[in-house]
Amino acid sequence: MRLGATARDRVADVLRDEIMTGQLRPGSRLDLDDTAYRLGTSRTPIREACLALQHEGLVRIAPRSGITVVGLSRRDVEDNFALISMLSGAAAAWAAQRISASQLAQVRRLAGDVRHAVEQGGDPRTANFCFHRAINRASDSVRLIALIRQTGRIVPWSFFDLVPEQVGCALREHDDIVDALAAGNAARARRVSEEHVINAGELLVARMFDAEPGGTGPAPSTGPTGG
Repeated sequence: MRLGATARDRVADVLRDEIMTGQLRPGSRLDLDDTAYRLGTSRTPIREACLALQHEGLVRIAPRSGITVVGLSRRDVEDNFALISMLSGAAAAWAAQRISASQLAQVRRLAGDVRHAVEQGGDPRTANFCFHRAINRASDSVRLIALIRQTGRIVPWSFFDLVPEQVGCALREHDDIVDALAAGNAARARRVSEEHVINAGELLVARMFDAEPGGTGPAPSTGPTGG
């Protein structure tokens, strides 16, 4: 789970992943007691997580019908990754101009941690999260970081499990981002960061909505806003 996550955040991460991967399909109902038992927690964080997911458009809460999974359309996911790309690009560009020597050393070390986890067959998710968080913090923009945190929730915590083919690309792109930051090249940092997110988004969309990349299979979690 994400570092520093509350019980509500941890539950929201699990349910969001299950919706994004189609384990919880559109139209299915979420029972608070059953979900609390399944996730080993109480009703309160389940209820709070569902309120957060309703705000994201992933579930609908109604007085009589309870909690219903809505899911995401292809356009929803594409739009979210486009937004994350622009915001991450801005963060990297500003970081290239504002990053301190100690922050750059931290980003470089975290990129190495991601690579080490991958090469050792470990779990790179926490290191990957910390790598991107360090870049965002180096942008020195509280408002931008808040926007990235809000839009970035749509990226499944299990992303690398869903699209393992992205791992090798991600390592190369991380190196490119670090090089751009070290050179103080804001334009290049923006470009490679945007491409990093777009590449990841395209793979995830293909996995979620196509039978195979380039195919036309059905979406596992297309909501009512889908085309």
